[in-house]
Parts: sequence; structure tokens; C-alpha cells
Amino acid sequence: METRFGFPLVTAKTIYQVLGELGVREWETVRPPLSIQEYLAGNAGPLTPDQLHELKFAPRVEVQFLKNPAGRIERYFRHVGRNWATTFVLLPGDLLIVVGEWKQGSNDITLVPPSGVPSNDDMKTTDPYGACARREFTHETGIELAEVISLSNGVGIPVSTRQSTQRCFPFLGTPKEPIVRRRAKLDETEFLKGVAIPLGEWLKLIEEGKVREDCSISTTFLALQKLGRLRLQFTPECTS
Repeated sequence: METRFGFPLVTAKTIYQVLGELGVREWETVRPPLSIQEYLAGNAGPLTPDQLHELKFAPRVEVQFLKNPAGRIERYFRHVGRNWATTFVLLPGDLLIVVGEWKQGSNDITLVPPSGVPSNDDMKTTDPYGACARREFTHETGIELAEVISLSNGVGIPVSTRQSTQRCFPFLGTPKEPIVRRRAKLDETEFLKGVAIPLGEWLKLIEEGKVREDCSISTTFLALQKLGRLRLQFTPECTS
């Protein structure tokens, strides 16, 4: 298999086949899903200490009490999620590294530039999401970055503005020269694989609707705009 920077080189046509060969595939469902209420009630059996500990990862919902424009006080529910950073990096030869991983929320194999949530140490810095972007890219690829630039003025992009507090923080990264790939440092719960793909093939995947993570698409086009690689066409203003 041909490689670049130690990663399998793929195209829009071969990426899912290669990821499958690397072990990225749909996980087996061992029983139908339950509502959280059914689960807590023991419908899947009494909860073990480990299962009780896992509840810290369950989605958290909060209630907002807001006065609407008509003057009525209404209650609104929203999911309180963890924000994350996504880092787009163009390597020599117009290549980028994307990560393939099966995700249980949408039951999809997703394609994403290296991403992750801030660590406790990241949150102690003056730029938590910049620190996260740099660290996660290095951990998932083994390639160090010289710098990262925020593509959202540091405020992030809301994921679901009506239903969630969660935001994606997109970054453009520059690799440290000379580019040396060291061993990746994946968490024990991360079952993902990285591949190298030419920019043109990545854009083809987006156009064909095969990139299903919204942060992948928004980060890509924001990065290309920052790099001066995105050609925008404006409709002339109408005159009366």
C-alpha cells in the first residue's frame, strides 16, 4: 500500500475500503437501545458499579427559564455538551490527514481532521482550544505543529443552536519543519485510523456527500479561505 508521511494514501474512491482493511467498521449491536429512564430502571439488568460510573458520560440536559418577546415565561430544554477543536493541516503535496472512526451517535463511519476535547491542562492555558488543537493533532498523527490559528475568532461554531450548548472550534495548523512523524498517542477508548488524502480528493468526498461531520466541512472551507485557496463568486447587486 502506498503511503505518505507514514499514512496510507487514499482517494475518494478507496478511502472507505482502506479504512475497512485497517479495522474501521460498524460495531455490532448486541441489543436494541433503551431510553435512559428504562436503563436506570434496570430494564437491561441491575447496574454494576462500572455502569454507574459510566453515567458521568450520559448526555446532560438543563432547563432554561426565558421570557419570550410576547412577555411569557417559557421553559426550554437544551443538551449541555463538551466543546471540541478540529485542526485542518495541509502537508506538502496538498495532502491532509483525516481520521476515520465509527461513531455510535449517528451510526456512521465519519471522516474528520484530527479533533478532540480540551484536557484539564489545556483548560489552564490562556488559549484552551488552541492548546487542544495542537495537542490532539500531534496525539492522533504523531506530527508536531509549529502553530495553530483560530478560524472562528476564538468563539467556536455552535453545533445545534436551538438544542445544544456544544461548539466546534476550528483551527488551521502549520506543521513543524522538518516534518517528522512519531508514534501516535491514542486513548484506550479511541478506535480510529488516520489516512493521507489529496485535497482535491477530499473536496470530491465532500461534494459527493460522503463526509458526514459538519465540523469537517466547515473547518475545511474556513481553512481554505484563510489560505487564499477558496475562490468565491458574488452575484452583482441588483439595481433599481
